Amino acid sequence: MRLIVFIVLLFSGVVQGQDLKNVQVLPYKNTREIVPYMKGMAKDLGVKCSYCHNMKNKSLDEIQHKFIARDMMSMVKQINEDFMTPMKVDAITCWTCHRGSTAPPHSIDDKPKPHEH
Repeated sequence: MRLIVFIVLLFSGVVQGQDLKNVQVLPYKNTREIVPYMKGMAKDLGVKCSYCHNMKNKSLDEIQHKFIARDMMSMVKQINEDFMTPMKVDAITCWTCHRGSTAPPHSIDDKPKPHEH
């Protein structure tokens, strides 16, 4: 009987998702909620989790890309709240600019050339 109780308790944490540590920008509280979002972000940027995270302890802040990602997530959230939602248009995501690359193919420095008349 003790074995059954142990197994149930062990797997209930996996099914519900483990509590997260050091999540500063995203609203998620456990792994079940955050993993689909993070997989989408990794795909949008063409990276693996280790691009931003120490895979032995994902809560550590030791990789510079993690700080950049937090800033970018805050920017996307603000743009969606201030502009996209009020205009009732689709929200932007990492894919909107990055298209599967860590560096967007176009930057603010890529100014269009004026038309010659």
